[in-house]
Amino acid sequence: MKKLILLVALFAAVKIQAQQKYQLYDLSVVNPKQWIIPKNDTLDYELGSFDGKKALLIKRKIQNYKSASLAYKPGLNFKDGIIEMDVACTIPKGGFVGLAFHIKDEHHYETVYFRPGSSGTTNAIQYMPEKKTEFNWWDYEATKYQAKAIIPQNKWFHIKVVVQGSKMEVYVDNAAKPAMTYTALDPSLKSGAVGYWHGNCPQGAYKNLIVKAFN
Repeated sequence: MKKLILLVALFAAVKIQAQQKYQLYDLSVVNPKQWIIPKNDTLDYELGSFDGKKALLIKRKIQNYKSASLAYKPGLNFKDGIIEMDVACTIPKGGFVGLAFHIKDEHHYETVYFRPGSSGTTNAIQYMPEKKTEFNWWDYEATKYQAKAIIPQNKWFHIKVVVQGSKMEVYVDNAAKPAMTYTALDPSLKSGAVGYWHGNCPQGAYKNLIVKAFN
């Protein structure tokens, strides 16, 4: 009887998820006139290509472990839904790349970022809410903010992030199971834009940003 109840509950959950209605936002085309993209003495960008694929390339000229920059199209008020994109850290080792959501401005957002240089360790993925002018990743080094995953270096990989309420699931390279599940998203950052996140990395490549916002 218990098995039957579990099967019925699982079927109901799958059915509800399949029926979930959403609004699709295709952000795969980056228009610098419509996007906020970082560009200053230490940071630059290019609409170029990596590994034969068109991409937004963000380049950090001076390395700084406190570095964090966003590239996004303002106006989207994303709360819950599914975010997908492709990203690559285009250097032989090291470098941090990822995505940001619930963006209010350049210093207030939530981020999931990836450390290809720490692939296979519990430091491979990190979540954190950013609410300070200075990027303070060291305040979120506890195990609960990080997760183990295989992250390709100098190669494209796919990311899917599912956000619903206070819960977030992170999938890497179309895996069936999430590499990270986090259940305490910051309650002060409930909605906002979605975009690319670039950390302390000489160059990151970003493409194919698609957002499905649940109704």
